[in-house]
Amino acid sequence: MKKTGMMWGLCVAMGLSAISFAGERFSSSVSLDATARRFSGNLGTARNGSDSLSYMWCASTGSGVGWCHARDAAGVTLSCATTDAGMLATIRSLNSDSRIEVLYDSAGMCTFIYVATGSHFETKGP
Repeated sequence: MKKTGMMWGLCVAMGLSAISFAGERFSSSVSLDATARRFSGNLGTARNGSDSLSYMWCASTGSGVGWCHARDAAGVTLSCATTDAGMLATIRSLNSDSRIEVLYDSAGMCTFIYVATGSHFETKGP
């Protein structure tokens, strides 16, 4: 009986914690760090921002070249290029509501590209 009560309590606690995260949303504007050679942000937040300068995008070609670019509200831009098959696949997995994080080296070559897509990221408005 004592174990059953503990199990019910655990189930209720788990259910309440799930409810507290329902509909969670994250906004993340374009963030640039030239010293650390990185940029990141949510594509939806960049699109929906109140400034007219911020953007983020990545593109790839069928010949195996890809690029990622970002510009913040101050007009500062950072970008990198890649021919790495894994990073190209990551670029191709982007959609308009994704979050991206990019690291690059001193030669302007991308060294890491991270893409996440989920219901908790701000979606792109009109």
